[in-house]
Amino acid sequence: MTQPNLAKNTTYYTAALTVQKILAFIYFWFISNSLFPGQLGQYVFALSFTTLFSIFIDLGLSPILTREAAKNQVQANQYLKNVLGLKIPLAILTLIAAWFFINVTGKPAEVRLLIYLASLVMLLDSFSLSFWVIFRSQHNLKYESIATILVQIIIFVLGLIALKTTGEVKNLILALLAASLFNFFLAIILLKFKLKFNLAPRYDQAIIKHFLKIVPAFALAGIFVKIYNASDSVLLSYLASDEAVGFFAVPAKVVYALQQVIPAAFAAVIFPAFSYYHLKDKTQLAKTFNKAFNYLTIVSLPIAFGLIITLPQIINLFWPSYQLVIPTFFVMGLAIPFIFLAFPTGYLLNACDRQKNTTLNRGIITALAVILNIILIPKFSFFGAGITFLITNVVLLFLDFFWVAKTIKLEWLNLFKILAKTILACLVMALVIILLLPYFHLVILIGFGVMVYFLALYFIKGFSLDELGDIINKARIKN
Repeated sequence: MTQPNLAKNTTYYTAALTVQKILAFIYFWFISNSLFPGQLGQYVFALSFTTLFSIFIDLGLSPILTREAAKNQVQANQYLKNVLGLKIPLAILTLIAAWFFINVTGKPAEVRLLIYLASLVMLLDSFSLSFWVIFRSQHNLKYESIATILVQIIIFVLGLIALKTTGEVKNLILALLAASLFNFFLAIILLKFKLKFNLAPRYDQAIIKHFLKIVPAFALAGIFVKIYNASDSVLLSYLASDEAVGFFAVPAKVVYALQQVIPAAFAAVIFPAFSYYHLKDKTQLAKTFNKAFNYLTIVSLPIAFGLIITLPQIINLFWPSYQLVIPTFFVMGLAIPFIFLAFPTGYLLNACDRQKNTTLNRGIITALAVILNIILIPKFSFFGAGITFLITNVVLLFLDFFWVAKTIKLEWLNLFKILAKTILACLVMALVIILLLPYFHLVILIGFGVMVYFLALYFIKGFSLDELGDIINKARIKN
């Protein structure tokens, strides 16, 4: 595939994901302000519960399919048919297990109904993912990009109609189900008519044996991520209440949105550079990592400072019914720099063939998260889940740094200088915002705070625009 077409398809998908995330966040804002915390908690619990079980349907088969189909496009249809042959019995067993578990754990009938509906969404999305990865393996992201936006629009429109007409949580899940059905059938139609694929499941011994041999390497990290991301809401529902899940969902959604928009995008840019320099130039690899780490420090700290300082105003403006969540929001806001900085550390280790280290680290924090939540949630409810979130993200960054220091030469003195200068600029910004809080609207304060921060950082020589352009240009070249 030509570089212009690759760049164009990548742009399609990046733009689609950006639009999707913006619409999803606006949609969540509508939901959280239209439902009681207990209702919101039931909605989030149903999705988190089924997310935990979804790991047993895919087991890493989709990324394996992507890699193998990209290597051998002639065999892509056979690979997909065998993946379907594996996933169908896995889906049936997973569905039975999820329904059995929710029925023996004492949840009321209305919550069980949400789980039944959400589990159908889980099944459809898992199979749709396997369909779409075929297009990804052929570097064709246009159709999936369009589908991503259309699916979110369907959810948005049907969800808002449900909120305005009935206000029932089950109808919000039905909106998700309708969107998943659309996505599922659209992918099937495109596979059959654009690629002429046959979707009858198969069980070819050689292909199945090959896939099962490499499943553990792909499945383990995915399992850890799924458990880590969903276990807090599930444990909150069982150890506290659905209302606690609803309160926790507000700061969790905000922090998740921030990490997906900023560090994830930046990491996607620098990952090709890490991979290239790992093979070609270890000195340049270290320099690129140190620069990337510095710039994410420069971005993440003011976000954390600004969020924490203006928390009461943010809650009053966007979630006036969620005043109780401010302490939890505060604690989770403290985790933002650690979340941002774990992106370049994790991507560096993966680029340098240290995937086992990243998997081990994420396995450790997953186990730690479950243990801490079991201890803290009964005592502190959703605030306990917030404390767990902060601790595990701090631990993850230090675990990653242990292996990063064994992989490249870190410029410790420079890292500490940037950290000190960034904190100083953040303190200047914080002082200005605190002084102006009684006189200006929150939106104006945010804009003014950003300007003050970067001016302060520039004057104390915390960054230069030339260096930032240099790291992005290098990453683009290697991509």
